[in-house]
Amino acid sequence: MTLINKRIVSIISLVLVLTTILCCTLVGCSAKTEPANTEISETTYDNDFAVKAVSTQNVKLSMASVAYAASESGSVSKTITATVLPTTATNKAVDWSVEWGDSSNTATVTDYVTVTPDSDGSTNATITCYQAFSGNILVSVTTRENGYSASCIITFVGIPTEMTISGSVIPYSTNTYDLGIGNSYTFNVALSNPFNSVSSTYNNYTCTLAGVGSINVGYMEHFNSSGNDVWYDTSNAVLTLDSIKNSFIAVGYENGTLTIATVKSIESYYASSKRIDSGRTVAYTDKFRSYVDDCYFTVTITEITSGISQVMKIRFNDSVVTGVNASVSEMSF
Repeated sequence: MTLINKRIVSIISLVLVLTTILCCTLVGCSAKTEPANTEISETTYDNDFAVKAVSTQNVKLSMASVAYAASESGSVSKTITATVLPTTATNKAVDWSVEWGDSSNTATVTDYVTVTPDSDGSTNATITCYQAFSGNILVSVTTRENGYSASCIITFVGIPTEMTISGSVIPYSTNTYDLGIGNSYTFNVALSNPFNSVSSTYNNYTCTLAGVGSINVGYMEHFNSSGNDVWYDTSNAVLTLDSIKNSFIAVGYENGTLTIATVKSIESYYASSKRIDSGRTVAYTDKFRSYVDDCYFTVTITEITSGISQVMKIRFNDSVVTGVNASVSEMSF
């Protein structure tokens, strides 16, 4: 074989090899592509036990923001959702498990926390806490296809789930109180959860007052000599109770005690007054004339850290006893 022929054969062989490699790459061979890592953001502590997500590979784990419920047995449940990535994946079945974060803990972990899927392979599950515990509990979810996993760290921090308000005045319906006018009332505020273990860190309260409804007001002159009242209808206006609420009621909170002071009745309201006609007449500006609709006050007390709150509806009732006085303080015979 001549030198030229040998070179031609070598070139043909090289072309065949390159063609084989190229065909294998484009047609006959497929490489597994790993999904990109996904980090899980921390979930806020908005229930009676805390759940915080940690890093994962291709399963995103998220906590439902408000889905929890306390049972009569004293347990508390919260929902959790795993999102399998990519979202176009065909097989999204997963398995859930729970274990102590510290492997040296020999207590039965399911006596404290369980995880129950909605159905076999479901990406939705319920985490239930049965009692207070120390340390961390790990809830994990694993994809049945390729075995990717994600996890949440469960810690017990004693978050309250309920606020109770109690005092000498009993509500005549749910959270609705009849209060006498010109008196001060105190109520005890307490936090609780089904585990009877509320952390002392939940002690940051705010108290707000609001007025509901509206009243008609107007200009009126009261003649002392005759006792007659004369209204000037052109001055009539409508005021919301919320805009003048501080004229009637004051609220405050300190060291577990809510104080509500009733100042005066709504019917006694006026913006200002002055004497005219050499003092024989009293003129009132924006004086109460009638109710536009139902009027009452709301007092909302909130523990800021947990978001737990209670709303009290306050109605004034001038038939409620607010005190007693004797005609004389001393007497002798």
